[in-house]
Parts: sequence; C-alpha cells; structure tokens
Amino acid sequence: MNLKRPSELYKHLRVSKRHILGKSHDDVVTSLPKDNDAPELLESRLQFHKQFMIGAQNNRVGLGSSRKVQDTDILKSFIRQDENDKYKIHAMSLEMQNEWLDIGDFCIPLALKWRTLIHDWSPALLKFYLNAFQMTLPDQSNLVRWGKGTEKTCYICGKAVGTAKHLLVGCKVLLDSGQYSRRYDRVLEIIRFVREGTWAIKSNVKPYSILKAASDWTIIMDTYEKQYKIPEDICASASRPDIFLYSRILKRVVMIELTVPWETNIPKDHAIKVNKYYELTNELTRNRFIVDLYAVEVGARGITAKSLYNLLKDLGLSRTNINSFLERTSKAALVRSFQIWLGRERNLDSGGESITRVS
Repeated sequence: MNLKRPSELYKHLRVSKRHILGKSHDDVVTSLPKDNDAPELLESRLQFHKQFMIGAQNNRVGLGSSRKVQDTDILKSFIRQDENDKYKIHAMSLEMQNEWLDIGDFCIPLALKWRTLIHDWSPALLKFYLNAFQMTLPDQSNLVRWGKGTEKTCYICGKAVGTAKHLLVGCKVLLDSGQYSRRYDRVLEIIRFVREGTWAIKSNVKPYSILKAASDWTIIMDTYEKQYKIPEDICASASRPDIFLYSRILKRVVMIELTVPWETNIPKDHAIKVNKYYELTNELTRNRFIVDLYAVEVGARGITAKSLYNLLKDLGLSRTNINSFLERTSKAALVRSFQIWLGRERNLDSGGESITRVS
C-alpha cells in the first residue's frame, strides 16, 4: 500500500537534510545551525558501505558495472533496516502477535492494494483478515482472556480449545461436515490450465514452460464431490493427487497437491505431501515417465506459499499473471475461512452450505 511510518519518514528527512547541508560548498549554507541530534553513526556506515560494499555485484551485469546510487538513498535504506529490526525485536517479545516472523521464509506476503481495499474486499473481510493475523478474533479462547466469556472449549466439537486456529483448520466436526473440503475445492477451482489441444495466449507464456513441446496435455482433478482414477496405461495406482496432468507424446506427468493449512504449519504439511506421493513418483518413473511433483500451499488466512509461485513460474506464466493468480487464490481461501468463521455458532444440519456472500 506504499504507506510510510511517520517516525521513519521524519528520520529520513532529518538525515537527508544533514547530509545535503554537510556536503554543500556554499559558505552561507555551511554556516547554518546543524542538526546535531541526527544520527551521526549513519555517516560512518555510509563510508564503510561505499568503500567495501558499493562495488560488489549481486546480479549478472558483470565486473566493473555498477548503478550509481545516491548517498541519501543508502542512508534511507539504513534507517529502514534499523526500523524493521526494531519492530522485529518488539514482535519477538509478544506472546501472540508474532506469527508473521515464523512464516516469512516460506510465504509470500499478501500485497494489499488500494484498488483491492476499495473495490474488491468488503470492510468485514478486511477486518477478519487483520484480526486473524493479529490473533485478536473474538474466539472463545480470547473471550475468556478478555473477561468476556467463561468457557474455552469449542462449542462445535466440544473437545479442543476454541481458538481461531482450531476453528479454521482443526475442528473435526467441521472437517467431517465438508466445510474445509469446500474451501479446498474453491481454491482448486481457481487453477486454470491450457485447454486440451490448445495453447494459451502468447503474451501469458514465458519462453520456458514445462508444458511446452506438446499439445495433448490432459488434466484431471480430484474434488470433494468427484474423484478420478489414473489411466491404467500410465500407471496402475489408487493414489490421486489433486491435479494430475499428463502428456502421452512427451511421456511426462505433472502432479499438483494442494493444502490449505494454518500458515505456520506449511513446512510440515509440505513435507508430508511430498512423502505421500513418493511411491507413485517412483512407479511413474519406472514406467518411463518424466515426473514433476508440486506440493503447493495456500494458507487458511489467505497467505500463499512460495511453492505456489514456483509452480506458476514453471508453467510459464508471466509475473503479471502470477500476481493476479496469487490474489485470486488468496481471496478464495480467505473468503471461505471467513464464511466458516461467520457460521461458527450455527447448527451444522444444513450440510455446510455457504451462509453469506462475503464480497
């Protein structure tokens, strides 16, 4: 959203002003009172950076090639880094609002845009998203903590502590009623491949794609209401990845397994899904098929894992289309989770049908 912290912006202005005035050759300017409270240590860091770091290359432009960087931009980056480190240290001391520190290595932050907030998301959905990540949803556990309730037990299953995490991914009654499966299928519905025997629009495909060199790709999908069976001429197996894509011309198979977990559980669930299809992968390999297995995750609160980005990149989508795809999958998971949250007190005899239209 391109919002800046006022304290950080104020430091940017002070340090930039001090640096510009200090480098001036105008006698009138140099005689002006100096802002002695502005961080002087940043100047020392700047000199060290320019002497030892500025010539280092971290891309493919080659030796001796470097982009001219303004000193003020470097100073601002120091301030931004220091401010972020300060907030991270503070977050580590918090008991509940620190989960975002644990998921940064394997998740892609949700890029909220003004267009999304104004035209795409309802105020209620945004409120749910923010409270879900701050662990401040009025679930039973929090209501007891805040002195607003007396019973912590989940009033749907009556067994576990009624936290938002339990309600959105861990309640057995909701699992058996198909609530989680419907959310899962809704995310799967967002995935759209090239129709069998055709090609996608050229502008949407990068030069590299695992789908290239064949036009006979066939896709079959496993959902809560409809299951499939792998063709016997490809592999005799009872296993069913969520999406099974195959080309007989290329002798190639792409398997995609989706999980919609709590975001902190993504690494563990990813490993479980990869191991789940180890035998199927070996069987396909013995049948002389090239196998690509993608275990992808979309968090229950709408945060996508980097594994999904890697899948879309390998399929040949452009960065613009990848970003659009990630937005759609994020919203699909978040909306279904919001509907589960809104229906937490209602009777489940309706069979898990949607109770409200969120956006």
